[in-house]
Amino acid sequence: MKQEKEKSQRKYRKDLRHYFAESVIVTVCVCCLIAVFMVGICLKIFYHQTLTPVLLYGICLIICCVTVCLTGISLFVRTKKITTPVTRVSEAIMQISEGDFKIRIPHSVKKREGYAYENELDELVNNLNKMVSELEGMDYMRKDFMSNVSHEVKTPVAAITGLSEILLDGNLSEEDQREYLSLVHQESVRLSDLCENMLRMSRLDHQEIISENDEIRLDEQIRKCVILLSEKWQMKNIEFVLELPAVTIVSEKNLLMQIWMNLLDNAMKYSENNSIIEIGLSQKESEISVSIRDYGIGISPEKQSKIFERFYQCEESHKKQGSGLGLSIVKRILELLGGNIIYESRLGEGTKVTVVLTIY
Repeated sequence: MKQEKEKSQRKYRKDLRHYFAESVIVTVCVCCLIAVFMVGICLKIFYHQTLTPVLLYGICLIICCVTVCLTGISLFVRTKKITTPVTRVSEAIMQISEGDFKIRIPHSVKKREGYAYENELDELVNNLNKMVSELEGMDYMRKDFMSNVSHEVKTPVAAITGLSEILLDGNLSEEDQREYLSLVHQESVRLSDLCENMLRMSRLDHQEIISENDEIRLDEQIRKCVILLSEKWQMKNIEFVLELPAVTIVSEKNLLMQIWMNLLDNAMKYSENNSIIEIGLSQKESEISVSIRDYGIGISPEKQSKIFERFYQCEESHKKQGSGLGLSIVKRILELLGGNIIYESRLGEGTKVTVVLTIY
């Protein structure tokens, strides 16, 4: 028990300072004894006269020289334990600088013997491997992001190009021209929304500190979002069931508005015509919960784990021409606000989203 407590308190099995000190002391002592033994054997075999002071001084000098030589050779061998991982780290950093994020430095966990690290170099190697893993993940995300952006931008641009070519050819009735111009407008709006969402996501990614100084009536803000989006989706004739008691929170007004707009827009987008959307608001001690329940198409369980990934769209979402950034934006905003989101959905039965905000 005492040994386990000591291991939990100490970070390293043996830090480099103690390792160097012990190595030098032990090496010098051992080499000195070896030198004395070697000189003594030589004197016993080859010298049989009386020892004079001058000869004793000479013997001491020889012992010192032999000790220094043996110590140098021994330390040269022992310091390989230090120089090897340093060399590996240097080579790995060189490869990382050239864009190779698959490099990993091998190191043994068994030598730690229950401690967090064997020594400082072991910690350095471990942290470097972690850093490279993060960089590899970021590099993959960057490439995946560029691929997704190219795909998402290409679709509306191709549609606009094709429709504009048809319009330029002429020989269309006024009704057909209006229809094609309407499609061009829809794709232009979609492209504009995509660019706006990407810029918003980029700003949120680089934002760590926000000023939560706005006093907000959540019930009024949510009602405002419902009114704004009802105009957009009025053709669906959706009925709203609102349970919104008066609740006030001090937070960031614009960020909260983006959360409700994205979630409500999703709920309306994936609801059938003449359906119902239920919105609830409650406060319990230091937490405020907002729930949005729709009876739309829903999402299958295997796809729910990916819904917060950027540009992720399941088949149902592709039919509605979404950008795949809305829920990513919501997730990032809640991370900044210290909130949480709970997503429950069943295919063919609808979705319930609950946002939990903490009152500080």
